[in-house]
Formats: sequence, C-alpha cells, structure tokens
Amino acid sequence: MKLATLKDSTRDGKLVVVSKDLTRCSEVGHIARTLQAALDDWAHAGPRLARVAIGVETGAQPTMRFHEHDAASPLPRGFFWAGGSGGFTGPRDTISVPDGASNVSTTAQLAVIVDDLDVQVGADEAKQAVLLVLLANDVSAAGAVVATSFSPVAVTPDELDDGVDLSLMVRRSGKPVDGGKGNAKDCAAAVAVAAGKRSLVAGSIVATGSCLVSSALSLGDTVRIEMNDRTGHSIFGAIEQRVETRGK
Repeated sequence: MKLATLKDSTRDGKLVVVSKDLTRCSEVGHIARTLQAALDDWAHAGPRLARVAIGVETGAQPTMRFHEHDAASPLPRGFFWAGGSGGFTGPRDTISVPDGASNVSTTAQLAVIVDDLDVQVGADEAKQAVLLVLLANDVSAAGAVVATSFSPVAVTPDELDDGVDLSLMVRRSGKPVDGGKGNAKDCAAAVAVAAGKRSLVAGSIVATGSCLVSSALSLGDTVRIEMNDRTGHSIFGAIEQRVETRGK
C-alpha cells in the first residue's frame, strides 16, 4: 500500500491512497482525514486503507490523477524526528539557506514511521512496529539542518523486497552522486536503537541510516532523490528541490 498527503488549506493536508505506479490516488477522508489520524488508529484504519488500495488497482475504487508536485511530506509535521518534533518541507519545495551560508550539503536515507513502541524493545517488536517506509533528506548549512523533507509517498514494508538490496539514486543538478545500498531488514535495527532510551509514539519517524548518501551542494543546485524497484519503477516518487538564498 502507498499513501500520500496532498496539500490543502490545513497544516496537515489530506490523506490519499496512491496506486502502485504513482499515477492515481483515492481520497480516504471517510477513513482518516490525515495520515496521523490513520496512524493513531492503525489497527482499524490500516486494513480499511488496504482495501481501498486493492480497489485502486482493480478499478473498483474512484480515483483521480496523482501529481507528486501536489504532495506534502507524508507527515507534514511529526512528533519525533532525530530527537525533536517539527514541520517538514514538501518534497518539491525550494530549500532556502541563509545568505552567505557555507558547507551546504544534503544527506538522504531510508526512514520509517512507527507505531506506539515501548522503551527497550527487542528486534522482533521493533520490526512489527514499522508501519511505513519513506525517503528522507536533510539539507544542512554551516553544520545546522535548515530543512528536512520526505518522499511524496510512504509505503508499507510489503512494497519492498525484504532482504533485497535497493539503491538510493541521488542527482545533483542532473549529475549522479554515488548511491547507497540497503534493504528493509536494516529498518528494525534502527527502530530498536531509537527505542533504546525512550518510548516512541505512533507517527514517530526514525532515520535508519540505510542507503545513506551525502553530497555537497552549491546555491542554485537542484538535488533529486529517488529509489526504483527491480523493474525500474519509482517506489516512493522523487524528492526534487532547488537550493536558494533566503529572500529570492
């Protein structure tokens, strides 16, 4: 199952189920208005959303065209990300850095959204708590993170081939950057580490370190981050952002 959040007049957008080929989507406000609402009641909302996903593929569910440019990060704001909560930049939004900023860089990797999880759980519990997988990107300047964004689409773990290495493709102004490889098995270990000193609430986002790619950036660069399945089709859609000075 693939889920996305479309931008609207609210802070948290509206949840949609997206087709496997990322071309169509179906509104699911009757199940959950937002992704966070679905995560808060995943035991009931998850199976209902999965049935909608089947309907999207079979044609039994009404759909509309899905445009990645209309998507916010799947969770426009979250309870926990790398030690703090906050708002996240949309996957196609421009990244603004301070005028004269030095050492601008991008760091991309796989991340996961988890269910409620007690502190110091084992690997099996951590794996069961992984509800969704997505791509994450941090843009830093002068050693400080200025923007965090996520892929247009978050997917359930069954959309990934467990144990099969996948490559994260990063392009800087059209030129490829050496990609990082990893697989879904890496996710559970990262979740267990994150829960080692604190409990996690539904909707917490955990950086896995899997498929990690870092690259220096210059003002005016456009960074594109994507991951394809073994057939060459995009799994999460693309993060594609231009770096500019604030005020432009």
